[in-house]
Amino acid sequence: MKSPLKFGNNLMDNNIYNLSVSELSGLLENKEISSLELTKEFLNKIEITEPSVNAFALITREKAFEQASESDRKRKLNKQPSNSILEGIPYGLKDIFDTKNILTEAGSEIYKGRIPNSDAYVVKLLHANGAVLLGKTITTEFADGHPPDTKNPWDTNRTPGGSSTGSAVAVATRMLPYALGTQTVGSVLRPAAYNGIVGLKPTYGLISKAGVIPQSNSCDTVGILCRNVIDATMILKSIAGYDPNDQHSSIKADSFEIDYSFSNSIPKIGFLSKYFIDESDENVKQSTLAALKSLSDQGAIIDEIDIKIDFPSGFKSHRIVQQSEMAQWHKPLYLKYADKYKAITLEYIKSGFSQNATEYINALEFRNQMRKVAIDALKSFDVLMMPTASGLPPKDLSRTGDTRFQSPWTFTGLPSIAIPAGLSEDGLPQSIQLVSEPFKEKKLLNAAKWVESVLGTLPAPKVKEAL
Repeated sequence: MKSPLKFGNNLMDNNIYNLSVSELSGLLENKEISSLELTKEFLNKIEITEPSVNAFALITREKAFEQASESDRKRKLNKQPSNSILEGIPYGLKDIFDTKNILTEAGSEIYKGRIPNSDAYVVKLLHANGAVLLGKTITTEFADGHPPDTKNPWDTNRTPGGSSTGSAVAVATRMLPYALGTQTVGSVLRPAAYNGIVGLKPTYGLISKAGVIPQSNSCDTVGILCRNVIDATMILKSIAGYDPNDQHSSIKADSFEIDYSFSNSIPKIGFLSKYFIDESDENVKQSTLAALKSLSDQGAIIDEIDIKIDFPSGFKSHRIVQQSEMAQWHKPLYLKYADKYKAITLEYIKSGFSQNATEYINALEFRNQMRKVAIDALKSFDVLMMPTASGLPPKDLSRTGDTRFQSPWTFTGLPSIAIPAGLSEDGLPQSIQLVSEPFKEKKLLNAAKWVESVLGTLPAPKVKEAL
């Protein structure tokens, strides 16, 4: 029997589109390439690849040239190493982040032609760090469940996931070195898993959501989609922090510390088999067990544990909170534009209106209980581990995939990361998920970096490019 996985170190081809953020930063710092040249290279990659996958809502060519030229000017005048690792490097934004004087339509006819007069707070931070905005990436309507016409580059008959759909596909196909998305249930981790890249959902409240169109205020979290764990760390360091103008921002984010150094210590892992393995298809079961064996063979301390959480009930509670808060925010728009919503979005809003206060309060209490149990379990481990998704990306393009495995950690606000775990026999990405304590991203990323060093990264998918 063939092994369901193919592990390696770095399987990527050696060209500029495949270089990591840190590698691109080095090229810029050593003046081997300018930001303007780099921007033109990625715009050329977009021109070739985008027609095959439909990842972008908008290409911000003029803005990118302006920011890249400014970055080159600063680097030339300063004649010193840049203080920012992101200086001069292109990136993308899910189309629910407000961008000053640039269309932000959230995948909805209701917001057609909407142009914000200011940037989202996190966008301001990125631009202060010299990042170059290449475009707005496609999302499901209002970051909800209605699938856009974006292709999974590994198999165009399968969903790329949602709602950070375009961000994940653009990174996977090497049209962008990194992109931002958001997660309300599973919309960073699941597209990362389906597209063979790294997805980081930080602790709730660590990154400001000011200027990000909400879905569920107590669940929404800004996340990162990129090539590897080092890149995720660098990007997180640039955008994490307390924002007094965001009522959901945590004061703990103000003292948040993370650095680029990684210890070589082998993590202690608590493996959640019950529920997560029981509910997985055969592909995921085999890939997860193979990953566990590889990690164990390299010395990882892995204990199989069963934490006392009723995950199906947690998922139901999550949906009650998500849809109730979604309905509350959308109420003014719904009263005016009900006929313009897409069917799935409308269904969720109506479901939210049907929830009563008792159901909502009970769901919040269930969340508190889940959070306590998970944090207690993590006191004995560096991270918890489980599959990122229950199966391969579905061939049913009318839905974006199963969110149950990502939901518990979004609902409870715990930081989590999706890491590629090889390819299935069918040549589709597999993924594992690591979870840690709130505001313990350094511990999470240290463990993730070690796991990645064992399991390796994945190559770019061989998407059929337009002629």
